[in-house]
Amino acid sequence: MFARIEVISNNTYKFNNFTYSIPESLNQDVKIGSIVNIEFRKRKLKGLVIALEKQSNINNLNNILSVVTTLNNENYKYIKYLATINRINMGMLLFNMFDIRKFNKQKIISTKNIRNISFNQFNKETFTKKNIFFVSSLKQSKELFDKLKDTLVVDYYQKFGGQDELKKIINNKNLSNIIVLSNNFEKFNIENDINYYFYDSNANSYKLPKLNELNIIESAYLKNTIFGGTYIFVSEFPNFEFFNEQWKPTDLYDFSIEYFVSNNIKDNMELITHKYPKKIFNYFSNQELPYNKNLNFIDTIENSKVDTIIIQYPNISKNKILNSYKLIYLLKILNFAKKNDLKIIVLSSTVLDINATLNSKSMSSWIKNELDVRQKYGPNNLFKIYSIYSQVLLKNIDSDFFLGPKITNEMYIYELQIKINDMLNYEIFQKIFKVISNSEIKRIRHIS
Repeated sequence: MFARIEVISNNTYKFNNFTYSIPESLNQDVKIGSIVNIEFRKRKLKGLVIALEKQSNINNLNNILSVVTTLNNENYKYIKYLATINRINMGMLLFNMFDIRKFNKQKIISTKNIRNISFNQFNKETFTKKNIFFVSSLKQSKELFDKLKDTLVVDYYQKFGGQDELKKIINNKNLSNIIVLSNNFEKFNIENDINYYFYDSNANSYKLPKLNELNIIESAYLKNTIFGGTYIFVSEFPNFEFFNEQWKPTDLYDFSIEYFVSNNIKDNMELITHKYPKKIFNYFSNQELPYNKNLNFIDTIENSKVDTIIIQYPNISKNKILNSYKLIYLLKILNFAKKNDLKIIVLSSTVLDINATLNSKSMSSWIKNELDVRQKYGPNNLFKIYSIYSQVLLKNIDSDFFLGPKITNEMYIYELQIKINDMLNYEIFQKIFKVISNSEIKRIRHIS
């Protein structure tokens, strides 16, 4: 018998796996999902068995040395899904994110619940059971501790982010309420008697650039689907790419906004200058405006010099379909401006009232329409879409997963679709990732 193995390391090895011989003494122990000890390029490493074969045409193969453990079906499925979504292999994922022995003790639990709440709702939350709060940075860890300390006994919050600190937290069963960095999420097994909070869940820092922008929030939704648990996501507004259930806003929005309405940006800026001929606005905006002596652009919203937020042509829906990504961004900068007492200016070509739009009774139907579109066409929590830009025509790709190509500006543009279900063929996608590894790959998140 033979096993095809992915090396558990910080390298995809160009999405290749390696064949090893299974000694007769281990025939009954080596299974798909087994973690095994191997010799790889004169080093003793661990590997993950992804396939078993009765024959091999490769001579002089190394033997598997021993079996460490074997992932159960759900744990192997979770790793397989997570690796495929993020275009890496399972060996690299295990190396970077998991304590394999601890993770293999994860079982399906009896509770399965997800809530999305706003920051205002979080401030009024009644905390029950034990609670683990995941945050995206050490700065946010301290900020959340300061917010909670008067209403909840926080036994520990991460101050340094090192592994020694984390071990003390994980191994201490007496801790009821802790705040930890989100990149440690996979170090905790999900339990029935713990609530798992993800604070500021739309923060960019939940993405891990070294792992193809693996998003801890996306991982949490997927883990809840497979294993269960009680998860509470705290944010400005739910991200409906991951949260695929109807949701009703409860906050009343009341932002102080000054509107300038004209046919184009140039005329809008002239209106500002006419009203405030001697005032200098140190402004942040998602895009720098053309030069104007009254407007001084600052490219970072948190810069202490910023006194004004300028929002250009806000649009959160199309054809009565909400775009939750655009709404999240809008609320993020509006909340920041309100919290820091910054002036808010909106430039528009039509008369609008952002507060009225946010508080509109139509919001629920817009949310439903976005969810319906995502359910039918993706992307959503279990249906992922990527655009592939290649300078050459791709060969040896499985047409079942690709649309295209379209040819634009001498580029071949494909759409790769991945449905996350029991039928997902991990090895096919590893071959696809190998073929497209030299292409430009963009994850599709919006619906419009």
